[in-house]
Amino acid sequence: MTARAEALRAPGVALHGAPPGSGTLAVVLLHGRDQDPAWMHDHVLTRLVARLPDVAVTWVLPAAPGRSWYAGRVHDPLAETRAERDRAAAVVDGLADALAAHGHDARSTVLAGFSQGACLVADHLLRRPRRWAGAVVWTGAAFGPLGSDRGAAGASLAGLPVLLGNGDDDAWIPLAATEELATLLRDRDADVELRVQPGRAHEVADDEVDAAAALLRRLAPGDGRRVG
Repeated sequence: MTARAEALRAPGVALHGAPPGSGTLAVVLLHGRDQDPAWMHDHVLTRLVARLPDVAVTWVLPAAPGRSWYAGRVHDPLAETRAERDRAAAVVDGLADALAAHGHDARSTVLAGFSQGACLVADHLLRRPRRWAGAVVWTGAAFGPLGSDRGAAGASLAGLPVLLGNGDDDAWIPLAATEELATLLRDRDADVELRVQPGRAHEVADDEVDAAAALLRRLAPGDGRRVG
């Protein structure tokens, strides 16, 4: 095994589903604040797998130090979260490089996350774009105060499928922030779908799981069917 591939064996990284390199897709799934890979497995991953019984997916679930990726809030001034965002981005990049060493380049890898993890997925798309297969942002926003001048548009995300979801009165991420993120991504030519959940608590609703499963099925080569 190469040094690059070793990131998949790092402490705190949980692997599920198809062995690396054998699936049709790989999904890097980032948990939220005060959560861990076990929480994501029990509350999100099992529901996705139940909807994709015929799709071979390698699921990669990293753990944040101390169960949180950053100490503050997503709408704190950008400088206050930059170091933590950079550390989290390095984790994602390391896992992407490890998957590439097993044959899953970014074009067959999906980034997905909930809450803090969703904000980090959004941040990765905006600051360190690769040509991912797609992205799922369950209750996320761009970092920085709402309405911030984030400077000139970054690299194009031409045609990148991005699924965004939020409730209409979420306690942590206001819907307006997710709508702002949708605009930022569309300005970079991403193919954005925004789904709003009326009255939803701070969680991943069944409709959002259904939509994510449908996206993964569309992205899987041959509609996700195994060969042989």
